[in-house]
Amino acid sequence: MSRPHRALCAAAAALLCQAAGASDAGRAFFAESVLPRMVENGCPACHTQGYIRPMVTVYEDALPFLAMGDSPENSAMLYKIANLRSIAPDRPTHVGGQRCKTLEDEPCRTIRRWWEIEFGTSS
Repeated sequence: MSRPHRALCAAAAALLCQAAGASDAGRAFFAESVLPRMVENGCPACHTQGYIRPMVTVYEDALPFLAMGDSPENSAMLYKIANLRSIAPDRPTHVGGQRCKTLEDEPCRTIRRWWEIEFGTSS
């Protein structure tokens, strides 16, 4: 990805984070529940220190990926970690593999709860 493209993506992510509202309750839930689940699943091995975005250990970096979707079951973050909606069987959505086999498994369950805390129940 070119440097200007990276900068544009970072700016868009910052705007989504502001639009998402970045609630105190959401921030606390992220630190207490989401982050430990991500660590248990080995996510920081790739998603820290700018290696692969988002940096899942940083609330402001992860929130925009949660915000891209209209329900707890429909967010860019869930699509990635559950490896859903791939464009082809040999091209996974998440190159790190499927982190939850169902949306009820961790860390998907906790990610869904985080969405509800940030945005309320889906319509």
